Amino acid sequence: MKMNILLGLMCACLAGCGHAPTEKTVTTPDSIENLNQPRIKVPVTAKDDYVTKTKALTGLEGDGWVFDPLYATAVNTDRRDLAVCGFARQRGTTNSVYFAYYSGELILSDDKAPSGVSVENEFLTMICSHS
Repeated sequence: MKMNILLGLMCACLAGCGHAPTEKTVTTPDSIENLNQPRIKVPVTAKDDYVTKTKALTGLEGDGWVFDPLYATAVNTDRRDLAVCGFARQRGTTNSVYFAYYSGELILSDDKAPSGVSVENEFLTMICSHS
């Protein structure tokens, strides 16, 4: 399901790059139009921190996950199109993961992709990079 959403977003983004819309009709915070805008770093609220870590723990296998401090990106200071990003490692193992909680979905990096390239990794890079 997550993969279908990501593929759909990437295809829609690529398809939309071929023409310039004359009128903006999409106004939802998680709209595709925001993906082309530069992202800025914004504060992570206590609620965002809790929700993101809770969601990440449900998506990660095993116990003992330790999180680095989370950070958030958005397209403006009003936190539009918010992505909460982070890195976690599992104690006593070599397991680690980059992740983001974006638009109600947990996105995990794909460390098995050749040279680290995958739809998930490209999307994570896009929403977690900031200026």
